[in-house]
Amino acid sequence: MAQFPYTIIGSDPHTSMPRLPLEISYGGQTVRIAGTVDSGASVSVLPYRVGLALGAVWDELEDLGPLVGNLSSSTSRALYVSAKILGLTGDSGIPLLFAWADSDSMPVLLGQLNFFMQLNVCIYRSQNYFEVRRPD
Repeated sequence: MAQFPYTIIGSDPHTSMPRLPLEISYGGQTVRIAGTVDSGASVSVLPYRVGLALGAVWDELEDLGPLVGNLSSSTSRALYVSAKILGLTGDSGIPLLFAWADSDSMPVLLGQLNFFMQLNVCIYRSQNYFEVRRPD
């Protein structure tokens, strides 16, 4: 189990969110990101620039079609990565599936498919922290 504080963007305390620092790898490339833990998101979403930084090639990946909600103007591709979380996964990492969007208008989202299928999350919003643990 690992604990993480809520983080604020800039100086506005109303932007405090459960952002998880992680290291994702794909095809020999590695990128450090902070993903917003979002239990209301059906899928995990990766902005276009992050997929490019990983060396992913849009036309070589499975088409997932358009995203939904406020991301409905974006299409996506299936991007499977290995993710390491400091203090939790060690060197082995865990497999994560992202809907790699054709836009940079969203943050990295860690949603139901498949972040919440891989890990257990407890959110303590009133205390400004959250816990992530591997299933037993």
